[in-house]
Amino acid sequence: MKRRQFIQTAGASTLGAIAGFSFLQRDRAVQAQTGSISVEWLGHTCFFISGGGLKVLVNPFKAVSCTKGYKESFPQADIVLITSQLFDEGYVENLKGDPTILWQAGQYSLKNTSFNGISMDHANAERYRGWRFPTNVAWSWTQGGVNILHLGGAGEEVDIDDFILSGGSPDILMLPVGGTDAYVNDSPAFPPKGYKPQQAVKALDLLKPKVILPTHYLSAAADDTCRLSPVDEFLGLIDRDMASVTRLSSNRTQFSASSLSKQTKAEIKVFSDRPLL
Repeated sequence: MKRRQFIQTAGASTLGAIAGFSFLQRDRAVQAQTGSISVEWLGHTCFFISGGGLKVLVNPFKAVSCTKGYKESFPQADIVLITSQLFDEGYVENLKGDPTILWQAGQYSLKNTSFNGISMDHANAERYRGWRFPTNVAWSWTQGGVNILHLGGAGEEVDIDDFILSGGSPDILMLPVGGTDAYVNDSPAFPPKGYKPQQAVKALDLLKPKVILPTHYLSAAADDTCRLSPVDEFLGLIDRDMASVTRLSSNRTQFSASSLSKQTKAEIKVFSDRPLL
C-alpha cells in the first residue's frame, strides 16, 4: 500500500469526547457565514465535500455487500475521515494522492479546520454493544462556513448531555437510517448496526439539523448479503411538520452558509444513485 499519513491520538478524554459533537463558536467566528460547499454522495456512507479551500472525503469503500455495485473511484482529497474500519465504511487502499487520514476519536486541527471525532457503538441494541463491529467514530467540522456532522454507521443513541454541552446544531447531518434486525431460526444472525428508521427519527429530533442527508440504507447497489432497510422506511416516519423531503435527480448538490442560516424548517435530501451504478 502507498505510504499515507495516518494521524491518531493517545485516546480521547471525556472532555474531548463531549467536544466531538461540537460546532464551536470559535470555528464559527473564523469561518464567516458567506461560504459555500459542494456535497457529492458516492454511495452508502461515502461523501466528498469541497469548498472553503478544502476537500474532504468520508468513508471510501471496497465494492462488497452494501456497496457491491458502486465504483471504487474517489476524488483526490486533502483529508479523509474514517468512521469505522470496515470494507464498506473505511477502505483506504484506492485513494489518490497522499491525503491525511483521520480514523480515531479525538480533536484535530488541520488546514485551519478543527475536526472532532467521538466514539459511538455500531450496535443499535444494548445487548450487542461492543460485539463484533469496530467502534464507530462520528465526525464534526466546519467547512465553507457550514457545520457538518457525519454519524457514520452509529447505532448508539446521541447522549443529550453531550449535545447540550456541544454548543449548537449541525447545518448538515449525514444520518444512518437503514439499520435492521436479521434473524436465523429466531436468533440474531449478526448484531444489528446503524440506526433503525425509528432511531434515526429520534436522532434527527434531538440534533435539529437544517439539512438531513440519509445514509447507510439498502440501495440498488447492494447484493443479497446487505442487511439494511430501504430509505423509504425512514421517510415514511417523517411527519410533515418535522421536515420536508426532496428527492434529487443527481448525486450532487450545493449549500451556502448564508442560505442555511436563514432556513427555518428542516429538509431531507435524498440523493439519486443512478449516476453511481
